[in-house]
Amino acid sequence: MPPRRRRIGPRNPRAAKNRAPNSGATPYRTIQEQEFYGAGQQPRTPNVNSSPGYSRADINNAIDEASQNLSPEKREALRRAQWLWDDEQLLTTRPTNTSYPPRPRTLAAGYDDESQTLFVRFRGRRTGPDEYADGVGYEYYNVTPQEWAKFRDNWSPGRYINSTLNGKPYTPASW
Repeated sequence: MPPRRRRIGPRNPRAAKNRAPNSGATPYRTIQEQEFYGAGQQPRTPNVNSSPGYSRADINNAIDEASQNLSPEKREALRRAQWLWDDEQLLTTRPTNTSYPPRPRTLAAGYDDESQTLFVRFRGRRTGPDEYADGVGYEYYNVTPQEWAKFRDNWSPGRYINSTLNGKPYTPASW
């Protein structure tokens, strides 16, 4: 028996007139379907994490506390990274571990004990065989020294970020 073919489009041709014009949702969802299922994936705010439990104020407080408690060495390294594009002193673990060496997710990481801030540089675009340019950096706040040690020693930092660090306040770095 051949497989059943699925019909593309609204189930009810009359439902097409109920479709929201220019809603940005999938073209075949009716207004009722959008209300029931949602309008689709909402765009993420680029400068804060969308983890439940953290408001914008909580994240701003974490950033303020971390920036006030930075050690003098990390403060100077952060200043150099922001103004001189030199993150060698900021990201002391270079390269990070990876479970897939031909395509690592993270390139470098650093940690400040006093502010409990973890700095991570992700990979950017490919520049050659097994070589990647530095990508975007992220700062994770309220990271304990034990979590830093687990991240540093983990065979897959990307999985550790997804399982643990994405539940903490974080922002893209300005460095």
